[in-house]
Amino acid sequence: MSIKLFQGNTLTSKKESNKFHIDPYLPSPNLVKAVQLAQILQRPLLIKGEPGCGKSRLAEAIAAELHGKNFKDYYFEWNVKSTSKAQEGLYAIDHLKRLSDANMKWEADQNLEITLPKDISGNYLSKGNYIELGELGKAFLATNNLNTKIPPVVLIDEIDKADIDFPNDLLLELDRMEFKIAEAKDGEHGITIRANKDLKPLFIITSNDEKPLPAAFLRRCLFHYIDFSEIKLKEIVESKFPELAQNGNVIADAVDAFKYWRLKIEEKATSPKNISTSELLDWVKLIDHYHREEGIKFTKEEFPPYHQALLKDIDSIQLFAKPTTGPSFN
Repeated sequence: MSIKLFQGNTLTSKKESNKFHIDPYLPSPNLVKAVQLAQILQRPLLIKGEPGCGKSRLAEAIAAELHGKNFKDYYFEWNVKSTSKAQEGLYAIDHLKRLSDANMKWEADQNLEITLPKDISGNYLSKGNYIELGELGKAFLATNNLNTKIPPVVLIDEIDKADIDFPNDLLLELDRMEFKIAEAKDGEHGITIRANKDLKPLFIITSNDEKPLPAAFLRRCLFHYIDFSEIKLKEIVESKFPELAQNGNVIADAVDAFKYWRLKIEEKATSPKNISTSELLDWVKLIDHYHREEGIKFTKEEFPPYHQALLKDIDSIQLFAKPTTGPSFN
């Protein structure tokens, strides 16, 4: 079966991305290639990189390009928390509601069974009596949709937030593309949710390296690190602020200054964090708000205007403040 490979050229302008009601996304050639390899091998793609580099937005951009304007039907996002358990991605049972219903003795005919209904094609629905499938479960169901021949896209965001056993607890389901719901019944039998293995979902998994991931999990993934040097800063800013891009060299000057300030923070090593791409975009948004028409003149040697969007600790502020007068906080 032929594969529609991700090209990364669908959301390169605000005009194009507005058709999908999402922001522009400009991946590097290396990142595009990593996605394509994951598609071909049908392996999860583990993405790392500093905060704000675009890790979490990659999956949505892939889904939009592959599935078009109805991509939301084939895009599933699981934001992992420190308390997350692997089963939450598969299904959740509302035990409290079931217990409450069981205590309503005046409703003697109350149906307390945990069940999932089916559609006219015989496929399970994502929500039933006291049960709802999680994002992975919904993605498995989406592979059985006869209206598409393109796999759904699943984002498992910040997997390193959960405990160390969390990634390994997903291995069986990711390998077999199916899972059983022991608590639910379909007639006399239990319920098994199966994906169409010819349309195995594309899993994009992000990590901020808060804790190491198990070796068994890493063996099943492809890996790409979004290096700062491969981020198309000027093009990204221009795509998000097209009106400001028409105003001389404002964006070029802003990006050059940002790179200089970032390098200076790195060299001095006075701050526990450096300024990121997302903070650059916030900063340029302020410039766009206040100076879209008349522009703004500044140099990288000056204290950054609207520094509140860039410098997030006193060490960084003092690094750029003039010794004689100090920074302006207006």
